[in-house]
Amino acid sequence: MIIDRANYPGIPPDFPISETISAVAGAHPKLGLIEDGGKFYAPGASPSEVLDAFEVCKDLIAQMVPYCQRKLAQFNGDETATARAVFRGLLGKNWCTSAQSRWVMLKTLEELGWQVQERDLPT
Repeated sequence: MIIDRANYPGIPPDFPISETISAVAGAHPKLGLIEDGGKFYAPGASPSEVLDAFEVCKDLIAQMVPYCQRKLAQFNGDETATARAVFRGLLGKNWCTSAQSRWVMLKTLEELGWQVQERDLPT
């Protein structure tokens, strides 16, 4: 599905928008949709849901920066090893989608000024 980013003001263009697959029981075909501002969206992709997810992710970044700085000593100053371990932990928490977790980690690394590349993170 193509997502019109104009429907998401204030959300960075690189922020991942993840639709949730839904099923509705019954004999007749049904479609699970969310109505937001007079438009219909797949669950998880309405502007209000995306804004909520973005706010959670922004808060995570703010918490991850000092956390990564503290963890760095455990990995003898190895930024890549620290980033990998922290990212694995973040994925395990399921606080957001895996795509959003990757976005959070990349933004955290950007804030820290660490030279860790996306390809260095686990998939």
